[in-house]
Formats: sequence, structure tokens, C-alpha cells
Amino acid sequence: MIFRMLRVAFAAALVLAGGMAHAAITCTFSSTGWSTAYVPTTATTNTTQSTVQVTCQRNAGGDGTTVNFTISVNNGLHAAGAQNRAQLNATNRINYENYQDGGCGTIWGNPAAQRISGSITGLTGFAPMSTNVSFWGCVPGSQTGLAAGTYTDTVTMTLRYGGATNPTATFPVTIVSPASCTISTAPGTVSFTYSAFQAAVSNASTNFGVTCTNLLPYTMALDATTAVIAGLQYSLALSSSSATGTGAAQAYTVDGTMPANQAGTCGTGSCATTQPRTLTISY
Repeated sequence: MIFRMLRVAFAAALVLAGGMAHAAITCTFSSTGWSTAYVPTTATTNTTQSTVQVTCQRNAGGDGTTVNFTISVNNGLHAAGAQNRAQLNATNRINYENYQDGGCGTIWGNPAAQRISGSITGLTGFAPMSTNVSFWGCVPGSQTGLAAGTYTDTVTMTLRYGGATNPTATFPVTIVSPASCTISTAPGTVSFTYSAFQAAVSNASTNFGVTCTNLLPYTMALDATTAVIAGLQYSLALSSSSATGTGAAQAYTVDGTMPANQAGTCGTGSCATTQPRTLTISY
């Protein structure tokens, strides 16, 4: 009876040893994500490259030397359906997607057809080996009307390999929409036509346009509002000295006046002269 009990115990020990000899390859993965500065008035797609690092290792002598894997991603925390969106202050959002190529033609997603594939070969011993797979963050151009600030999202990845439980990891997305203002339509010439000692001139003006980031406050000023040209005093005024950007062009005028009864210094029957002035946008 004792002999049979020893045989059963010995057989169980052999089965346990056999199971340990075929431990599975294990893998981990991570990505630092991507960040970019985005100018809403630019029409072209903003593209940023990043990578996912996959690290695998053998855990027993019977493990293979190659592991094949796929990586999928979800649509982040602020998606609208399948559309990825980064968010600012819970109210402003910007569209983007993750792609498998720099041309932003093959989307990286969750369905099997959209997963990134890769492999690690030449695994030896029990030392870990790593490989990097590339992906690209793509932000479509001309998303006007955005508030200036830092838009963020968090994307979850899933790694699939062998028969292992599918591990997950996250990476951050950061899209910075910088504050910007441009004079989208430059002012022309404020033209005065004046005869000596005539009545006042009050209808000289020119138009200009300013395009600033949505919700961005800005101010406008001239280097001088009064000056003298050809012996004639004149004044300039802006139709507005401050505003808040909308992401689209906003129209303004420079209006000029010239007081009455001035002689001027023109020594001939008629003469023409110009004087430069500077318009400054501050934000």
C-alpha cells in the first residue's frame, strides 16, 4: 500500500514538471503618445510621428523564439462616435485620428483590419527583446473657431499575442492651439484731397482685417493719431481699439480727418506727398 502511494505522488510530480517546462512567452508594451502645435488657419493636415515599444521574453526552455502580435486602439475619452477628439475645458474640442502611416491613409483602430501588426524574432535564453512600431497622429487642417489652449485626450491600446490575456496600456494626446493674430487684410492709404483754407475733411478712410484665435482678446493701436504732412495737420482714429477673436477675419477702418482753414506748404499749384504710419496688434 505504501509503495502504490509513492508511485502516485511521483507521477503527479512529473506532470507538474512538464507543465512548467512549457511556460508561455510574455510581452509588455508602452507609448509616450504624441503632442503637436496646431494653427487652425493652416489648411494642410498636421502630422506627428510616434511609436509603441513592445517587449517580449521567453520564460522556459520550451518557449519559441518568435512572437507575433497586433495592437489596437480605442477612440479616446472624448470621441463622437468613431471620431477622436481632444478636449479643452470640457467645452472646446478638436478632431484628430491615429494612423498607421505618415500619409494619414490607413487608420489605426480597434477592428481586426485596423490593427497594427508586428513580430519579435530571435528570442534566446530568457532575456527580453524589444521592437518599436510607428504610428502617426493626424489633425485635419482648417478647424477654425478653436479657442487657444491645450487640448488633451487619453487613448487605450490593447496588445494581442499568442494565447495570452490581452494587456492594455494608455498614451496621451496633446494638441496645443497657440494664440495668434494676423493682419489678414492690410490697410491701404488714407487719402486727403485738400485745398488751402478749405472746409474740414472728415471722410478719408481705409479698411483692414484682423484674424485672431477664437476667444483671444486683442488690442489695436496706431503709432500716432495726429501728425502734420505738407504743413497740414491731420488726425487718425481706429473704428475699434480692442476686440475678441472669433477665428475668422474681423473688419475695421482707419478714419482720417483734417481741420479747416489750413494754408499748407505746397509751393506749386498742386503737390502730393505721403507719410507712413504703423498699426500694431497686441495679444
